[in-house]
Parts: sequence; C-alpha cells; structure tokens
Amino acid sequence: MPTTTLAAKRLYPVLLLLLIAGCGSSGSSSSATQPCSLAYWVSTGGNDGSGDGSAAAPFLTVERARLAVEQNPNRGQCTINVNIESGTYALTAPVIFGPSDSGSPQAPVVYQAAPNNGSPVVISGGVPVTNLSCSALNICTATVTGLPAGTMPRQFYVNGQRAIRARSNYGQVVNLNYTRVPNGYTQTITQALTHPELVEAVTTTQWKMMRCPVASQSGNTLVMQNPCWSNANTYPNPWNFQLLSWLENAPEFLTQPNMWYLDPYSQQITYYNTSSTPPQRAVLPMLESLIQLVGTPGNPVTNVTFKGLQFSYATWLEPNSDNGYVSDQSGNILLGSNYSANVIGHQQVVYKTPGNITLRYAHDITFDSDKFIHLGAAALDLDTGSQNNTVVNNIFSDISSAAIEIGGFAPQDMRPDSAHQTSNNLIKNNVISYTGRDYSDSAGILVGFTTGTVINHNTVSHTPWSAISIGWGWGLFDQGSFPGLPHAVPNMWGSYNTPTIASNNVISSNKFDSFLEQQWDGGAIYTNGAQGQSFANGLLITLNLAENKRPAAGSNIYYTDGGSEYVTLTQNVSINDPVGTVDFGPCLTGSSIVPFCLATGLVAYGADMGGCLPVGNLTYNQNYFLDTVDFFGPQICQNSNIPPYPINLTFVNNVPTTSAAQVPNSILLQAGTQ
Repeated sequence: MPTTTLAAKRLYPVLLLLLIAGCGSSGSSSSATQPCSLAYWVSTGGNDGSGDGSAAAPFLTVERARLAVEQNPNRGQCTINVNIESGTYALTAPVIFGPSDSGSPQAPVVYQAAPNNGSPVVISGGVPVTNLSCSALNICTATVTGLPAGTMPRQFYVNGQRAIRARSNYGQVVNLNYTRVPNGYTQTITQALTHPELVEAVTTTQWKMMRCPVASQSGNTLVMQNPCWSNANTYPNPWNFQLLSWLENAPEFLTQPNMWYLDPYSQQITYYNTSSTPPQRAVLPMLESLIQLVGTPGNPVTNVTFKGLQFSYATWLEPNSDNGYVSDQSGNILLGSNYSANVIGHQQVVYKTPGNITLRYAHDITFDSDKFIHLGAAALDLDTGSQNNTVVNNIFSDISSAAIEIGGFAPQDMRPDSAHQTSNNLIKNNVISYTGRDYSDSAGILVGFTTGTVINHNTVSHTPWSAISIGWGWGLFDQGSFPGLPHAVPNMWGSYNTPTIASNNVISSNKFDSFLEQQWDGGAIYTNGAQGQSFANGLLITLNLAENKRPAAGSNIYYTDGGSEYVTLTQNVSINDPVGTVDFGPCLTGSSIVPFCLATGLVAYGADMGGCLPVGNLTYNQNYFLDTVDFFGPQICQNSNIPPYPINLTFVNNVPTTSAAQVPNSILLQAGTQ
C-alpha cells in the first residue's frame, strides 16, 4: 500500500472541491447552476507568514484565516470552508468578525473542524501552567508565564476539571465567625489575611447571589469595597448583603484538595493537589472573549457558521473590580453608583453578564455541533440585533453563568426598531449541563426581550437556579405599567403606551433534570412580564418534561412570576418534583437574616404552577402535574395598588400525576435532545 503524506491528504479534499465546483485557486466564477466552493486550512503546524492557507501550506491561526476570507473577492459568491486541524489554538486576543467577514445565504463562510479530525479543535483563551512543582504535602506552585501583570483570572482547570478557588468554611451554608456591621463584617475569631484587598465576600440566599470585594482589613473588621457594598445594600432584607455565606480568594483558605489561589503581584499560583505528583494538564484562562460577531444596525455580520469546534478557557474579570458582582436576578447585575434604595427587591437599570462568545447585530449565524466547555462568563450571548441565528446540536458544560443568553434588557431591546430587535433565533437539540458554576443565581438559558425565539428539544440539567428564565420587568416595563411586585407602584419605572417586543416565543419539547440545585424560588421554566398581547402571539410552553428538582428547594415548577400574562401551557410534565421549603439561612449566627431565618426548612413553598402577582391570562391544558389545582403565590404576594390577581386562569383536562407511568410514553420520549 503506498504511503500518503499529510500534505497530500490535506491537498486531496481541496482539489476535489475545486474540480467539482469549478473554482480555481484564484477564486474564479462559479457555474450558473451551482455555487462554487473554496477552502482554507489552519493547523497548529502552519505558518501565518509563509503559509497561503492551502492544504499543503496552512495558516497557523484562525485570525489569519479570517483575514484571508475577508480579502477573498469570491466571498459571498463561493462557499468558503475554513478547515481547522486538531489541536489547541491559544488566542492572544478575541477573533472579531464584522460585516466584511460575512457570507451570503447561498455561499456561507464556514469555520469547521477539518474532515476526519481525530481530536478536538479547541479555541482557547487560556495560558497553560506547565511548571508546577509539588511538595510532599501535595501543595503545588508555579510562576505563571504569559499572564499580563496584575491580572487575576477567576478560574483554574486541572486535568480537565474546574478547581475550587480557595474559600472559607467549604461545605457549610454560612460563615459563623463574622458579624454584620455597617461597612462590612467583624470577625469573632480574628484571622489575619495576607492580602485582604484580594478577598471576596459571597452571599447566596433565595434566588440571589452576590460577590463583593474587600477593600481593607482594619483590626478584626473587613471593610467592603464600594460601590459594590452600597449597591448590594440598596435591596431590603432578605435580598441584600446581610448573610455572609463564605469568603473567597486568600491563601489562608487553601485547606482542601483541588483548591487554588493566584497571587497577582508575584504571579505565583498555588494548587492543593491530591498527590505529590504534578498534574499533567493545568490551564489558567486569560481572555474574557473568544469570538465576537459584531455588526452595526445598518450593516450586520451575516451567514457565518461554526461547526465541530470547542470553545474553552475564557474568564470574566468585572467581578474583580469595585463593582463586584451585585446580581439583581439571573445574572443581570448593577454597575456604577447611581442606585437608590428600593423596597421591591429589584432595580430598574441592570446589565447582562457578558458572553465569552458574543453576537450583536448578527444575522443567520449558525453554531452546529460545537462544544462550549470551561467558560467563565455566560457561554454564548445572542445580544441586541441578533436575528435568524441557529444554535443546534451543541454541548454546553461547566459554565460559570448561563449557557445561552438571547436578547437584552435595555430600553432599546424592549421596544426596538427592526434593526435593533432580537428575533427568530432557534435554540435546538443542545445538551446543557452544570451551568452557574460561579454565579448560582443564573439560569441555564436566559431570554430577555425577544420575538420569535424557539427553544426546542434541548436537555438542560444540573442548573443551580432555573433551567430557563424568560422575560423581565415584573410588568413595570409593560404597556400600562403593571406593578407585579409587592410594594411596587404603577409607572415607577416609567409610563408606557405600547407593548414590549416580547411575543411569539415557544419553549417546547425540552427536558429539564436536576434544577434548583443550589438556590430556591425558581423553576424549570420561569417567566416574568407580559409575554404578548393575546394568546395568539403570547408564549407557548408545550411538551416539556421537568423532573428531579432538588427536593428541599421551594419553587414553582412552571413559574409565571410578576406581570406574566398570555402564556399557554399544554401537555407539560412535572414528575419527582416534591414541594420544598424556604431557605433564608440559619438563625443564631452573626449575619443571620432575622426574622426570615426562622422559616428556613420549615415553611413549605411552591407547587407545580404559580407565581407572585402575575397579571393572569394563563391557560393550563392537558398538563401532567402532581397538583393540578393549586396555583401558588396569591397566598403570599399582595399589592394594595391593584385588585386581586391573577385573573383569567383557565384549567382544562389536566391530569393528576405521581409517576412517569401515568404520562403517555410518546410525550416522555420526545422530550429533550433527539
């Protein structure tokens, strides 16, 4: 058998493409009946200087291939396949695609794993840590090279697994050794910290998680950084920074195997290993963004596909700043210092957690059979102006915040013109698991103000809060300004005479497993605000299966919260989702949330359906629920500014269900990825 060289193997497919399509290497015109096809190649053994992007002389980087595609005169006339060979492509800056990188509907640009790749193609924002040395006590250290001075990434991955950033009272629900004081926390057991200005305080309660940096240590008091501390405490109890859950990021907390700490001054990383043998692989993420597809309202980037690639090892540095991470809800945070105290538990102006891969004013972009793994923000953000994009057959796992975000939450997203709207995006057949690893208030999939969003046949598992969250504003941004929160007042966030864009969205045939694993007061599908102007253009939730909620977590499985209306729920299933309890942390600690902590673990909370002050106009038809009668929420949520709500609840042919055996097999089998 003759021996085939690597160059020949690479050259054969491109020659075949050129012969079939009738395109020469210079990109000559295609036939009238069939678009031509061109190919570039990228390899870890390539060369951006001398390589021409052919199979025999590939490029070294994706950025160089992008530039070649941009400059190709046949872009948009010929399909261009950028074939990327197996290996890790460590970026030093995000790859940014603009309108001049676009393909066309007939001739897209495709960045794909090269045919017959045997190993992954990893687009990485990380720095390998290759010089770890370990003591007999399993403490491993290294000086990180390639990291900008003073940078403090928030994640570290060892042998393909996320390590634990060094933290206090690991495995406990609250730090018992601190008492809340106006400017921070006072220690009852004094512990000096080497670098208190690098330490972060964390609170997690109900649907909330917040992280604030420490400014300094004064005696036995940790003084917190502003504006983070002041912003976090604009919220009333129990949603402010009263409860101290743990402290994070100090060498003094490095007490358990798989913990790590990075000193940004010396750039030395310390890792508590499980043995004295150095880990085989260790990666410290450096970049905050891997891929950006950003057009303009009048000139979007279009018709680009990413297929068979892996996106990994990006971080997010904003929580290190004096803003910290003050979450309003579901990864939407406060930035800056222009916030006033509120009594409703929410602020009018919020900012999304960014995506490590971002689309903005991007149309007809496809992510097909990709992997989004080990990422430090939201994985994929379909932001303002994202239209007709497809996210299909992908794997999302080990994500710090949401796996997928669709649409925005700013005024331009609520009532956009045609260029600014986020519309007609398809999220289908994706496997999503272990999201919210650092920001447990986030949903697996977060949907803002959109129209025509379809979320279909996905499997979403192991989310710390809700699996899907859709909508925003609790009615206060809707036409007429419905105050869908206790103590809210109509028009407090503005007066609106027109509806938002939220309409014609569909959540169907998904499987949700093991949700609310850390927080409570969420659901498998959580909605708030009006979802349309009638049932005809409202939100359809159908044929979804939700099972194995954390038993103790109080929740409504299909949760229509404040201001929700025009939602149709039909043939959905909830099994093995027992009613849980409230959890405001323990009493008798220095930062207990009194008196709410008295109810922890004792007061039942939730049902299969319910929500706090929805408008109503909700239809439940042929659903399979443990409880088909009780709509949970009106018992605890009231607002004297409006009549009793919800109104117009319709229940038709719902089936009391205690096990999967009572649900038609056809419904169970069609839920989730296919």
